[in-house]
Amino acid sequence: MSYAIVVNLDYESNSEDICQEIWDTIKKAMLNAGFRLDNRVFIINREDKEACELARSVIEGMEAHLDFDKKHVFRYLKDFYGYSMDHTTNLLVPSSEDILISTKSRF
Repeated sequence: MSYAIVVNLDYESNSEDICQEIWDTIKKAMLNAGFRLDNRVFIINREDKEACELARSVIEGMEAHLDFDKKHVFRYLKDFYGYSMDHTTNLLVPSSEDILISTKSRF
């Protein structure tokens, strides 16, 4: 079962430079924890509760390694949530009803 974690930073309230620095730190920490990055979504093959606990601990653990003025990582987050990939629909791909398969007859 794949589980997705979404992290969006609050670029409206914080400078782009600080947000970029924090994003780079989040990305590195999440990848080191076993997540893989799919565009801007972190994916891991874990159960939902375990994936959420791991993501939360990664973000909380970052605070010890940041400068004093960036210690409170959560104040820079706009969105931080997870969802099962089983409930994801890729709208860039046609639905299964729209895909037609034809076979050639050998007669």
